[in-house]
Amino acid sequence: MLTVAMVSPLPPERAGEAEYTASLIRELSARGVRVLAIAGKSARPLNSPNVTTAPIWDGRQLTYPFRLASFLRRNRPHILHVQFGPDRQVYGGFFGEVMLILLLLARLMGIKTTVTLHSTWMPAQVVERVKTYSLLSKFAVLAAPFFRLYMRLLDWGTNTIQLSTVRFNSALRQRFLREYKIRPEKVLEIPHPCRPVKSKPNPVEARRELGLEGREPLLVFGFIRRGKGIEVAVKAIAEVARHHPSVLLLIAGSPWGQDGKKYLAELRRHAHQAGLSRWIRFDAEFIPDERVPLYFASATAILLPYEESVGASGPAHHYAGYGVPIIAADVGLHMREALGGSLVLFRRGDANDLANKILNLLEDSETRYAIGDALRHHAEVETWAMAASRTLAHYRVTMRLQGATQ
Repeated sequence: MLTVAMVSPLPPERAGEAEYTASLIRELSARGVRVLAIAGKSARPLNSPNVTTAPIWDGRQLTYPFRLASFLRRNRPHILHVQFGPDRQVYGGFFGEVMLILLLLARLMGIKTTVTLHSTWMPAQVVERVKTYSLLSKFAVLAAPFFRLYMRLLDWGTNTIQLSTVRFNSALRQRFLREYKIRPEKVLEIPHPCRPVKSKPNPVEARRELGLEGREPLLVFGFIRRGKGIEVAVKAIAEVARHHPSVLLLIAGSPWGQDGKKYLAELRRHAHQAGLSRWIRFDAEFIPDERVPLYFASATAILLPYEESVGASGPAHHYAGYGVPIIAADVGLHMREALGGSLVLFRRGDANDLANKILNLLEDSETRYAIGDALRHHAEVETWAMAASRTLAHYRVTMRLQGATQ
């Protein structure tokens, strides 16, 4: 039996990789893979056959690679698979570089290693991000060389690297190979699967349940934090409401940390000062799983007005199965290819362009339905079962390849 040690946050931990990894582990265990799920201390045990949950990982402790290495030495998995953000709050350091120590230790123990990169940063993006940090901004000129060294260490610590993409032969992989000069045969792709939608509530009933009768909701869903571009949607709604008074910008989700609370206060203040309170509603709280379908079933369109994107959009793939058109900022290397090219794109940060795209959809029901059908079809094909099959194929490559670029 193949034994895989999987390092990742797991529910209810607040990280994008948590639900992704739990779904993947369930599918792998159903295929006879033994999984050692290494997660944070708050992780719930996964009740699946062949799965052992080990809540022993604390990314805030710089010594965690040695603790996890000891666990690996005792259990001797065939493969160490890290679901990698990289997020400093989860994986340690500035860009998760502490995790690189664990990968190198595993290689020294003779354990094959692979990582799934859920956020794939390019040097220019790293420089721009470092400029936003008050203390580190002085060293922005060093950010790109540092990150290239970081990627070289990642190369040394892995047999394979799996890029979380939106399709095979993606623009992301091509750019990644150009930037980091890693052997093409060890750089694999794992298109982001879609979450199954078991039942979609009736839109009229969903709106009634949420108190949205007579409105056309435009949904922004998920954690409220900077970088998601929600302020662009707030600005756009003024123009949309001029033509469609029944429209409502519905912002649903809890703020992320203290800065998220400040950001939420800024959004509320702007909406009030602009006289938009009638057209904007904040459900700024945790939305229980059982109520999530109501929000998506009620929506006329889903908005993803991101300022930046360094990974395949989890929300876009999670909710494509509802068949609700998605309007997204044209950022990063994913959006144009995502979900079979079915996203409606607008220029990043351009509230007028976003307003025009919304108005076009509101006034063209035939296009709305066609986009919804395309999204549903994509979700039916790109399943978690497909992702597990591809992951097993990648494990076979991982077991075969020797290591880093020479």
